[in-house]
Amino acid sequence: MEGIILSSRYGNYEVLDSNRNIEICKPRGLFRHKHIKLVVGDRVVISEDELLITEVKERKNYLLRPNIANIDELVIVMSAIDPDFSSLLLDKFIAYAHFFKINPNVIISKIDKMSNKNFFDEKINYLSKIGVRVIKYSNITKEGLEEIQELFSNKIVALMGQSGVGKSSLLNALSPQSKREIGEFSKSLGRGKHQTKEVVLIPYENGFIADTPGFSSLELPFYKDDLANCFMNFAKYAKDCKFNNCLHIQETFCAVKKAVEEGNISCESYENYLKLSEDLILRKDRF
Repeated sequence: MEGIILSSRYGNYEVLDSNRNIEICKPRGLFRHKHIKLVVGDRVVISEDELLITEVKERKNYLLRPNIANIDELVIVMSAIDPDFSSLLLDKFIAYAHFFKINPNVIISKIDKMSNKNFFDEKINYLSKIGVRVIKYSNITKEGLEEIQELFSNKIVALMGQSGVGKSSLLNALSPQSKREIGEFSKSLGRGKHQTKEVVLIPYENGFIADTPGFSSLELPFYKDDLANCFMNFAKYAKDCKFNNCLHIQETFCAVKKAVEEGNISCESYENYLKLSEDLILRKDRF
C-alpha cells in the first residue's frame, strides 16, 4: 500500500496510507545500507502485514532545510515586528527557494502591529513585480486568512521562517485541531523561542501543511556562481551582460548593474545580493 510520511521520530515514521489510516512504520534495513534517508513528504510503499516501508518513490523536489520532500509551494513567513522584518533574510529565503525550483510565496504576519505602512507597501509592490505572491496577515483581526486558505488548499505547502514570526499561530487559525504549541518572541535574545522541534505534515483541505522548526540563519547550499540565477529580478537583464558568466559585481558592461543605476532593480535588493555573495565561494574554488 502507498502512503506519505507525515513525521519521523527515533527511527519510526508516521505514514498516512491510501485508506487515510495513520500507521507507525519502520524502514527496511536496505535504506540504511544504501544511505537513503527518508524524510517527511516522501511518497512510500509499505507492507501492510509488517508495517515496513519497502520503497520510496522518486521525489519531485527535496529541501535540506526544512528537511522535506515533494512540496508544491514554499511559504516564507516574515513578521512586521518582533522579530523585525529583514529584507536580507527574505531575499536569502527567496533565492533558496528559486535554487530548488520551488515557487516562493511570502506572508507578512503581525500587520496589526505595523507602524510604517508605506515601507511594507513598497516591499509588496516590488515583490509582486518579480512574481512573488505576498499576503498580509494578522492573527488578531484575521486579515488575509481567506487568501491564505485559498493558497493552501489542494497542495503540499511548507512554512519557512524565523522562530517567533507566527507560523504556529497561523497553523492553529487554519487548522484548530492541529493544536500547535505557540512560542513567544524574546526581546532580550532578539529572536523567537523554538516550539516546533521537527517537520510535521498536517492534513489540510485535500493537501498538507508542513509546520517546520524556525531558524534565524540559513547556510545557502550552492556556489557564488549560482546566486545570480537565484535572484528572480536579475533574469530579465542578465541576458544582456557582455559575459555569459557575469557575477554582476566587478565585471564591465554588466546589464544588471546598469539596471540598478537606472532604478529598474532595487538598490536594496542588489546590496543584499552583494552581502550574500560574500559568504559564498566560486565553484572553481570548492577544493
